[in-house]
Order: sequence, then structure tokens, then C-alpha cells
Amino acid sequence: MHGRGLVIAGTLAATLNGSPTGFAQVQSPAGTTGPITAEERLAVERSVQSDPRIRAIVGEGQPRITTTDVQFDKDEAEAFLMGTSTTPPTRRVTVVLINPQTQQAARALIEPSRNRVITVESITASDVPFLPEEAEQALALAKADANVRRAVGGSLDRYIMLESGNEARVPFAAQALPLRSTDPRDVCSVNRCIDLIFRAEGGYLPFRAHVNLTTRSVEIHGSAGGPHR
Repeated sequence: MHGRGLVIAGTLAATLNGSPTGFAQVQSPAGTTGPITAEERLAVERSVQSDPRIRAIVGEGQPRITTTDVQFDKDEAEAFLMGTSTTPPTRRVTVVLINPQTQQAARALIEPSRNRVITVESITASDVPFLPEEAEQALALAKADANVRRAVGGSLDRYIMLESGNEARVPFAAQALPLRSTDPRDVCSVNRCIDLIFRAEGGYLPFRAHVNLTTRSVEIHGSAGGPHR
């Protein structure tokens, strides 16, 4: 949902939380308009993984899963906010799955209150958002690589992953830069690629580890110089 739909969703949330919006307050059953609960999220993930249409796309194995925040049906939300309907709008979430072995991916639209899979479609791996566990996997592959270990030195095992923009002052931080190429000759136009940069106590190291998650390979880009201890 974009643009006007996001405004509607924000206004709807404010209305249901009791904030003054100029619209009539309407009581709604618990759980029908708020974010999905942990239990609903687990149920949704189980449903999409067992859906035969999803399995036909991504294949067997344990896929990686990401779920969006709750979205509302725009027309139903407008009617609810204007007071022309007392029925809360339908909550929906989008679930994206990718099989790390086959690199096959799917997207599904779910109605969590009824745990109903509405639509399923195949998407390319490049359309799948990068997940935190992929950054952790990239760091693990870098730590297991002899060239990276030689370049970073004995402190390599002390590096922990920080999200981009996180300026927490930890002694040894790694940050992930997801890569997507539009050049069909570049393997990262198809494969899942991440660049890792390393920040030690004295600043950023002058190289990056280029990790191809699909092939589980690691290369050093930039000037590695000597080991940093």
C-alpha cells in the first residue's frame, strides 16, 4: 500500500487508538485492526510454508520468510473512517519466501484473522528483501574464509553484525551492504550478494568482503594490506 493508502492506514490506527481525527469512534473486536500478534505470525508462516502453490514455486526445504506490517483494504478503511460502515477493514499482510538452496522465491497475500492465503505468485530472487539472517550468514562465511582471516587478523572472531546506520560503539563491528546489479553479466543480478565492511576501534578497515550467498563464496575487494589485530 502506498501514498494515500498509507495515510488511510495511519489515520485508521490513530482512530482505533482513540486519537482525535474528526471521525466517529467505532468499537471493534480485539485483534481485528491492530498489528498481527506473534501467534498470528507463526500461524501465517506455517500456512504459507504448507501451501502447495508455494511449495510448487520454492521447492522443498526451509525457506527464509519475511512478513510486512499490516495493510488495510483501502475502500473498506475509507468506509470505516467515514462512518458509513461499522465493519473494520480487512487486515492483510504480504509474505515473501525464498529458498536459499534453489533461489526460487514467492510472494503471498494473507488475511491473518482467518489465516487465509488470498494470492500466490512467483517472483525473482532479486525482488526479495534482504533478511537479517542473511547478513549473519555472510559474516559467518567471511569468518570462515582464509583470505578474510589473513586480512583482518586475530580480531576477526570478535566482529559482530550491526544494522546499517547503527552507530553503537562496539569495538569490532561488521555492516552489510546488500548488492543488486542490473547488469545481466554480473552474477549479482541473479545471485544474493552482500558486501561486508569492518569497523575496528581505529576506524573502518580499507577493504570489504564481497560475499555471494548463493555460491557461498567470498572475495576481498579493495586494499587489504596487512592484518589488523
